[in-house]
Amino acid sequence: MEIRRAAPRSFVHVSDLPGSNEAARKAASRAVQSGDLVRIRRGLYFKVPGASRYGPVKPRVEAVVREIFRAPNSGFGPAGYSAARSQGLTTQVPAKFEASALRKADPPVPGVVLHVRSNPARAALNEKEIAVLEVLRSPEHFVDGGMTTLARKVNELTTAKAVRLRALGKAVAGEMREFMRR
Repeated sequence: MEIRRAAPRSFVHVSDLPGSNEAARKAASRAVQSGDLVRIRRGLYFKVPGASRYGPVKPRVEAVVREIFRAPNSGFGPAGYSAARSQGLTTQVPAKFEASALRKADPPVPGVVLHVRSNPARAALNEKEIAVLEVLRSPEHFVDGGMTTLARKVNELTTAKAVRLRALGKAVAGEMREFMRR
C-alpha cells in the first residue's frame, strides 16, 4: 500500500507500507509534514480527506481505538454507556468513549476509558455481542427503558443475525460477576 493510494479517512500502518521499516517510517514522516497524513501514534497514521479551513481532520476516538484492536480475536467492543448508546438503548452521552478488550492499549488512547476483561470466551464475539455483554453487566444503569427494552433489542439483533445467542451464552458463563449467571 502506498500513502498516495490510501483512501481518504483511512488508517495507514507503517508495517503495511512497501520497503524497509526505516524507509516506511521516513515516508510516513514526510507525508505528515506535507499534510497528507496525521500521526495518531507510533506506526499508525490517518489519511487526511482534504484541505479544511479549520486544519487537518482527525479521526473519531472510537475509530482510533477500533483500529488499534482490529485483530479478529481481540474481544474489543464498546462498554458502559458507550455500549448502550451503540445499541440505541440510552440517550446518555458518556464524557469519554468506554471500551473493553482482552488486552490493554499501550500506550493508552487519550479520550478512551479501556476496561480490560479476562474472559477468553469474548475472543469469539463480534463488537455488537460485546456491547450486549457489557450492557448486561449493569442494565439498570445503562438501559433507559429497562429489561423489556433490552430484551426487545437483543431479540431484534438476533433476528437480524447480528448477535449469536449461543456464543453470547458461552461468554456470559465465563464472566466473573454472579448476577450475570441468573
